[in-house]
Amino acid sequence: MKGILAGAAALMLSSSVLAAQVKISEISYNYPKSKENQYRLPWLTIKSNPDVARRINDYIFTRFVPHLPGKDPQATLNRMADGQMGQIASLDFSVVNKNERVLTLDIFSEACGAYCESWDAMMSFDLATGTRISPADIIKPEALETLNDLVRSDIRRQITAFIDQHKSQAEGEQDVDSDDYIDYADFYASCLDRTTRGQGYAQGMTLSKGNLVFHNGRCSNHAERALDELGDFTSKIPVADITSHLTPYGKSLFTSKPEQPVTAPPGLEGRLLYGTLGEKTSVVLTINCDLDHFEGAYFYARYGQAIPLSGTCPPTGDEIVLTVDGEEG
Repeated sequence: MKGILAGAAALMLSSSVLAAQVKISEISYNYPKSKENQYRLPWLTIKSNPDVARRINDYIFTRFVPHLPGKDPQATLNRMADGQMGQIASLDFSVVNKNERVLTLDIFSEACGAYCESWDAMMSFDLATGTRISPADIIKPEALETLNDLVRSDIRRQITAFIDQHKSQAEGEQDVDSDDYIDYADFYASCLDRTTRGQGYAQGMTLSKGNLVFHNGRCSNHAERALDELGDFTSKIPVADITSHLTPYGKSLFTSKPEQPVTAPPGLEGRLLYGTLGEKTSVVLTINCDLDHFEGAYFYARYGQAIPLSGTCPPTGDEIVLTVDGEEG
């Protein structure tokens, strides 16, 4: 299957109207013969700006279900929950922060194969446009490496502080020869070494009360997870400390009443895009970047089913080459 998607980076949405009253309800599916939720996702309603609500709802649904919600999202979830969710065993959410301009959500997922693994996907949305906010939207390109180093150093500080604290508490209190003794310096050694280098530490980001919050996964693999006292890493960087690194759009998000509406710079990361194939076939495209590689999907609006995509996330440009079912296009 071949085709070229042009203009994908151009996102034409008006941001002249800031978010009005946002209602957050839920769509849920219970375990069979139970009142306990198996799948539970947020559903936004914004009467004054339904396009913004649609974009956020479509992004969340396609990311986690994965299917377009359609005209009856509850019916869609019910149908997908009946054996079409793949390895996704459960979903839940919480509202982390909401103000006039930004909504931050925590989507909890659990997937089961040979064993079950759970994780939290933290994401912030611009309530004026409905787009997910990415680091590239609010941090100047030349400063992204600086942010990466700050977050990487903070993770290293957290690991080192825990090791030192545990070592001081253990002195005289634990038998190092005991089967229950854990040498955390050895346990975190390889993870600590990785924090001396590498990119990707500043990718998972949300906004919260004057801070940029960066989210990184834990050090341990599944087998060692029970021993990992640190778990996932959260690094908060006050916006006041990095104002010079912010884009005009980034600064506007932390201004209570910006004088002029400012749109995010063009880009592909974390985007949900609407368009057409040919002249009449409506499609939706989702893109989630991991450094220069992306995994995503596109959906025929009429059918709503995900068609997986992979490819590259270029730093600039409005044309990308996609791989669909093993073929480039």
